[in-house]
Amino acid sequence: MSKGLFLNYMEKMISYPLWIKQAIFLNLSDDLTKYLSNEFLDVQEGDLFHLYKPALSEAGQNELFTKESGFDDSIYAFMDCCSKSMSLIEIAIENNLTMEEVAKAFMFCRTSKFFSNEVPALVVAIAGFIAGKYRTGEYFIRAGKMTIEQLDEVLNKQQEINASGKHVFIAELMVQLGFVKEVDVKSIIFMKEEAGKRFSLNPSEMPNIALERESYDIRVENARLKEENEIMRQKLDGILTYIKEHKAEE
Repeated sequence: MSKGLFLNYMEKMISYPLWIKQAIFLNLSDDLTKYLSNEFLDVQEGDLFHLYKPALSEAGQNELFTKESGFDDSIYAFMDCCSKSMSLIEIAIENNLTMEEVAKAFMFCRTSKFFSNEVPALVVAIAGFIAGKYRTGEYFIRAGKMTIEQLDEVLNKQQEINASGKHVFIAELMVQLGFVKEVDVKSIIFMKEEAGKRFSLNPSEMPNIALERESYDIRVENARLKEENEIMRQKLDGILTYIKEHKAEE
């Protein structure tokens, strides 16, 4: 397979003289530290959503070959890119997609079990948040930064404040209660906002994929609801365990 737009672009940047690369690095470093926490600056390549390379499972390969489910062409185009070992950022640039559109296709294929590898938790958390499948609290739970019990405490606190006639955002409470850092909230919100921007290395080319629909298939929606039910089950288990422990102490 010939090199795509992104790889050609990166090779060109790497070939720049050292003094140019160093100036670019310093300017980018200063810019990124304004918006991102160390978690996203020091993260390993495999845990960074847009650099992740999904691999198709046998089910995914069969679906791509037969197209028996009749999904949108956009899904098969995305899967075809995955079969060529392209990273998500390559898929986005090659097809003139936003990262939000890529995240929606990614979550669809993951829920449909079209990926062969176990996707890192942080990649799934970021993808789900960018795609609009996970809210802020669920993102931090899936990213391993908060527990279900802590989210319960945040929700209860928010309910108390709302009952008093005031309003407060959940993310704000999570920071106030010390469960997450303000920079962590700002980072993920900034990433979601940026994910909606389209970036092209070849403006003359028209996009050949358009992921516009929020839901592609009822089966995917059912799978998403199952995931949400599993989270609720874990929350209830935690609450029941708490009650049992306190009853035993009495």
